[in-house]
Amino acid sequence: MKTIPLLLGLCLSCTLPAQISFTDASWENLLAQAKAQDKPIFVDAYTQWCSPCKWMAAHIFTREDVGHFFNENFINAKLDMEHGEGILFARAYEAGRYPTYLFISPEGDMLHRGLGRMSALDFLALAAAALDSTRQIGVLQQKYDAGGRSPSLLKNYALSLQAAQYGQPEAIAMEYLQSQPDWATADNLAFLTQLCPGQMEHPVYQFLEKNRQEAYQHVAPAKVDEALKAGIRAKLYAEKINQPDSILMLFQSVFPDKGEQYAIEYELQQLRRSQDPEQRQRYIELARAFDNQYHITDPALLNTMGWTFLTFTKEIPQLEKAREWGERAQEISDDFAAHNLLAALCLQLGDKNTGIAHAEKAIKMAENIGLDTAITLSILEDLRKLE
Repeated sequence: MKTIPLLLGLCLSCTLPAQISFTDASWENLLAQAKAQDKPIFVDAYTQWCSPCKWMAAHIFTREDVGHFFNENFINAKLDMEHGEGILFARAYEAGRYPTYLFISPEGDMLHRGLGRMSALDFLALAAAALDSTRQIGVLQQKYDAGGRSPSLLKNYALSLQAAQYGQPEAIAMEYLQSQPDWATADNLAFLTQLCPGQMEHPVYQFLEKNRQEAYQHVAPAKVDEALKAGIRAKLYAEKINQPDSILMLFQSVFPDKGEQYAIEYELQQLRRSQDPEQRQRYIELARAFDNQYHITDPALLNTMGWTFLTFTKEIPQLEKAREWGERAQEISDDFAAHNLLAALCLQLGDKNTGIAHAEKAIKMAENIGLDTAITLSILEDLRKLE
């Protein structure tokens, strides 16, 4: 088997074909080509109405690094899941959400799969996994169906299913954990945090809740808390709990010290969806009070609040507050999201030169990891028009 890290390294620096070369042929002919060249087939399973499909085709499949790696290692094909051979293909390979990425052996067996819009690095990582028999979903599934239950098989199978958003990863994860005498090892705490079910009554959820302090030593505390918060949100939704006191009580039952903070976060999430002017004003007031009380240091949350202010208000003091959050996010995590937000805020605030600098940096960062730059390019164009 080829050395995947080496291939990934080579593909990032090569200057060969600039995009994925797709073969327009019947499925029978594609299988024949795969056998003749001893390569698996990569299938982009798409529909004509699927926006993420179009985005991937425009921004990821056209990249030089992606094109080189896929052309070197796969026979590449695109199939419309609602027309022609794609209809039967979708049934045969369970392609019901789009875009689905399928990696098929020359014999027609599913080796691996992925789903949805993703960055170039994530897409290349998916392709690398498709060439690695220890991570191929199809191979792992065959071993599992044949009675294989080794801990390494169960662990890899659960992680691969979760990454592909396919099958029942939580059930396989539970089988793995039941094979473990100690759930509180560093590896197992990381594993169960990643695959924690969104059900507060589930034994894995309850174990993580009880052992969160130990988990904090091995996993980023924010990831541990997010796994637990997901269970709370699921319960609130399932049981239609919407009274503030009941929401607060539920968060505090899991997070005695942070329950109030996380309950406010949840309320902000709900308010963000509102079109009602009064509810939007409530968001603005609550977000400012929230930051004053807790001094938010989560870059993702700071960016979310900043963009929401940009959407909900044109008042200069509020936009300046959003800019403060963007600058704080940049200090903590100097990434595309922060610079993109700051460029948009500078446009609204009329700060041409600073905005251009942020936009140009955001675009460069986005191009390096395969993110969409269309919005940022539009912001940059508008910034250059400012007097």
